[in-house]
Amino acid sequence: MSATSTVYEALPGLSVPLGNALKELTAMWSPVDESGKRKDSEYRASRMNLIVHIGFEATVEEAKELFQTVISFSHRYPCRMIVICPQPESWESKAHMSCKIFSECVFGEGAGGMSCCEALILGYTLNDRRFLENQVSVFLETDLPTYYWPTRFGSAQLLSDYKFFFKQAKRILFDSARECFLIDQVDVPQPEKVHDLSFSRLLPIRQSIGQFLSAFPKELIVDGLTEVTLSSSANFKSEGRALLSWVASALTACFEKPEDAKGKLHFEQMEAGSEDAAPIMSFVYDNEHYVTFTIDIEKGEAHVEGDLGNGRQVLTTGVRLLDAETALAEALFFS
Repeated sequence: MSATSTVYEALPGLSVPLGNALKELTAMWSPVDESGKRKDSEYRASRMNLIVHIGFEATVEEAKELFQTVISFSHRYPCRMIVICPQPESWESKAHMSCKIFSECVFGEGAGGMSCCEALILGYTLNDRRFLENQVSVFLETDLPTYYWPTRFGSAQLLSDYKFFFKQAKRILFDSARECFLIDQVDVPQPEKVHDLSFSRLLPIRQSIGQFLSAFPKELIVDGLTEVTLSSSANFKSEGRALLSWVASALTACFEKPEDAKGKLHFEQMEAGSEDAAPIMSFVYDNEHYVTFTIDIEKGEAHVEGDLGNGRQVLTTGVRLLDAETALAEALFFS
């Protein structure tokens, strides 16, 4: 991999000396007035630090897409983005670590609708690994909460080496649809901090399922229920896993004693034969009851059919997966 093809080189920004990065970033926001003095920009008001840690497995295209997702997100939720890019040992650089700064302002709707964002992009080799935490700490706005989004590391073992960021972060983002391992395989000191973007993208689908089931008493929903299956294509595997886990948690809570669900309910995820097969989730009962959810993401609709003792009922509603920046906000603040 040549220097010009690395993720660091591909991301936008102005190259600056590492030691002057924060000073240069401040200068970018503080233009010189007629008297020669700098005036702080009224639009520079970050709410959070977001550390985006891009692994070796990421392609240049993936990194650019990820960067733009956070930039779009920051138009609504201003943040300081710190992008960490590990580089191959052959990377040609005058300094061991290199840095770029980036800022962007956009005009929104209404008066005073300007929104601005900023990014510090850090390129480092594994020889510089021991300095990484200290350098990132310098870049953080210490009075703001910090969030950590590692992506495309290639193995759980490699990601587990960054416990410093796990401990510093208020929340840790993980996109199981992008990774080749599960977050359960990563040594995270506080697993409750982890939020899967695959789960966040499902919000409209979860709302549709909840809308149908909320019309029935919870005791009736689980009466005679023996199995829940989810069949989908490989493209929906991660979202399907997250959806089935959410359904299992919700159904377990429907029992008067949650421990009674153990041994009574079986959950199974299956892969459909066709790549374009719509996800289908079925509630199987030992009586005449049934519920089937057919989720057609391509058409943007969910078809729900079931009979829980009051006759056949049907519901068709619009569904979608959240776009990248909305899913990011859902994972950071709401889920």
